[in-house]
Amino acid sequence: MRSGDRGKISADGHLKITGRIKELIITAGGENIAPVPVEDTFKEFCLPCSNIMMVGEMQRFMGALITFKVDVDLKSGLPSKNLTTETQAFFKKELGLELKTSDETVSNPKVNEYVKKCIELTNGKSVSRASHIRKFKIIAEDFSIPGGELTPTLKLKRNVTAKKYQKLLDEMFAPDAKL
Repeated sequence: MRSGDRGKISADGHLKITGRIKELIITAGGENIAPVPVEDTFKEFCLPCSNIMMVGEMQRFMGALITFKVDVDLKSGLPSKNLTTETQAFFKKELGLELKTSDETVSNPKVNEYVKKCIELTNGKSVSRASHIRKFKIIAEDFSIPGGELTPTLKLKRNVTAKKYQKLLDEMFAPDAKL
């Protein structure tokens, strides 16, 4: 049977669905969204962005988790919260901000406005309204291999990342949350 799902046979002989072969997000309205092209377009517009993960499986709109480029500890491979020199220079030149850490970016109104503009540009290039990013959350901790969000080939582990940031996703998709 070919359903497009990835699975494995459990020890007791049952088929367990573990993910999708193709990376698709299916919205509550039944639209199939390919997140990777949208994420790549966003990175072109938002130069200090390190990683973005679109979310919205069985939701009424698409959202995104966004991280900025930070220094990485070469021994452990863990990202620090210190913005890279290039990212600091970008924020100073483009937004007039003296930001040193990713924690400072999370709640900064100018950074949020900049990300909104990048999302608007990205949405303008989208193939359908269903793939438009409506909400986002900036995360202070960048995705990494030791953190569990990335594979050794630096592909995003969507399920692992979604579980790790479930609280943020619950806030983003709360029934009473405004668009």
